Amino acid sequence: MGRGGGSHGGGGHSGGRSFGGRSGGGFGGGFGGGGSHGGGPGFGGPFFGGPRRSWGGPVFPGGWGGPRRGGGCSMVFVVIIILILFSQYFSRDWDSWQSPREITISRTERTAVTGTSTYGDWYVDELNFIDHDTDLTDGLKYFYSQTGIQPYVMLLEYDPALWTDGKWSETAAENYLAQVYDDTFSDNGHLIFAYFACENDSEDMDGTFYFYYGSAAYSIMDDEAETIFWSYFDMNYNNLDLSIAEFIGQTFRQTADNIMHTGSETGFSILKIVPFFIAICIVVVIIGIIVMRRVNRPEDKL
Repeated sequence: MGRGGGSHGGGGHSGGRSFGGRSGGGFGGGFGGGGSHGGGPGFGGPFFGGPRRSWGGPVFPGGWGGPRRGGGCSMVFVVIIILILFSQYFSRDWDSWQSPREITISRTERTAVTGTSTYGDWYVDELNFIDHDTDLTDGLKYFYSQTGIQPYVMLLEYDPALWTDGKWSETAAENYLAQVYDDTFSDNGHLIFAYFACENDSEDMDGTFYFYYGSAAYSIMDDEAETIFWSYFDMNYNNLDLSIAEFIGQTFRQTADNIMHTGSETGFSILKIVPFFIAICIVVVIIGIIVMRRVNRPEDKL
């Protein structure tokens, strides 16, 4: 009835990206290796904005005018200051667009699953990690409304039968989830998103996350969709401002928007770029007018 998905494990790699605990230093070798993080996403790439400087600007005797030729130089300084201020403002938006740069924008057209019978519960939390369940269930319900797939989140206590010498057993876990699926759901339009706690686990979550799909659910959660999901998961997992309920719920919501083309995952908004270039054009025109007037003006008398 179902199939297993990729896993995010605490040290090994099985069917998906390996993923480590929710605290500590940083990613080890990208997504793999089970490394953890500290304070936020460890993304590379260009850094925009740079260190902030205090700009007092040059002081021009006599205000903007004055009898001096070469006043256009003062305007150049003004333009530089204006451009710096604009670039600092827009760099924040640019950075926010760049933050999910590891996330693929889905190019696949998907049709929502129909006929999924709604199961009354949306999650089971044996670890007592979920404080405000609406932070989780709102995202799960949104995913269901967009895809027709009802997610079921399971946060499971440590079970030595699923771990051999400290290593998580995918085969044992998949057999376990297959039984849960058969006992719980009556159709193929559900997916189970399970977390298997390791021994001596904590809210750092050093265990393993794993998907198990019904066959209808897999028609939506194909390889591309799953890759997109894990990318959002990595990003949200590393955001310590989000609770466990929030980062899982938000991941499902963002994934639904991306794979079903319902969100605005189109990159940096052109509406934010246009004012920047309009301001540049205005400044350039003003400089041109001032320069032409000074060039055509008779020489100042000494």
